[in-house]
Amino acid sequence: MIDWRWMSKGGLLLDGTGDIALTGSDGLESLEDMVRTRLKAALDGWKLYRIGADLGEQIGKTVDAELELEIKRQVVRSLTTEFMPRGAFRVETLADGGRVHVMVYVSGSLIAKAVVTKNAAGETGVS
Repeated sequence: MIDWRWMSKGGLLLDGTGDIALTGSDGLESLEDMVRTRLKAALDGWKLYRIGADLGEQIGKTVDAELELEIKRQVVRSLTTEFMPRGAFRVETLADGGRVHVMVYVSGSLIAKAVVTKNAAGETGVS
């Protein structure tokens, strides 16, 4: 299977020889990119495809157990919509002051992380 490297705003990447860059043979790079993309996207961020986790909707809300549960549901909904089967990943949240850290694990490895802040002026960041 061939999987091209791409930029988050569209377009293909070139490798050092000027050829189209390919992802690694393990396929994990492509999976990580797509999970991060879905975490960062608004619900309708992909126009006709409602695949985004829409974490920005939670910015400014009071951090509590209900918020953490809602964030988990949003992420699971995003990742299971025409992408991964429900048992193929695990979503964990961790409240830290006015922030909720969202972590997505595949095969026990952390592949993507997002932070939802309580500050209404803050942004949802994905690292």
